[in-house]
Amino acid sequence: MLFQHSSELAIRAALFLAQQPPGKLTPVHEIAGQVGISPTYLAKVTQRLVSAGLVRSFRGPGKGLELGRAPEAITLSSVINAVQGFMNSQGCVLGLGVCSEEHPCALHFEWLPLRNRICELLDKTTLADLIRSVQPGGEVALAGGILGNGGNRRQR
Repeated sequence: MLFQHSSELAIRAALFLAQQPPGKLTPVHEIAGQVGISPTYLAKVTQRLVSAGLVRSFRGPGKGLELGRAPEAITLSSVINAVQGFMNSQGCVLGLGVCSEEHPCALHFEWLPLRNRICELLDKTTLADLIRSVQPGGEVALAGGILGNGGNRRQR
């Protein structure tokens, strides 16, 4: 149950939008600059957030994006589910096709409580929680961000 890179970017973009004043429309290229990704790729990622109602998109003069809900109403699991689909938290941590209580993989019983705890954390943590807890001033560092860059991913 690892996050796709697009989910990490979606969380960082949503955090950036959550820090903007209410009603401010932010162009994709501005968000992309802050998140450290190409505007074209970010536009594809944010379109999924728009489809899920987590972000609103406006065209024409003054075009841009804004959160579709209050930061307190957007959980990390809702962002991840919007971008990569419903997380398969029931899948085998080793990627094996057959892994169950009856036929466990080598890590099944150790992974089970961790998996449940991760799902609970993602379900209860909102964008507002992250903004409040990451930095005392309330601003979240985005390029390389709160999620880091995965240790081996290049910043684009």
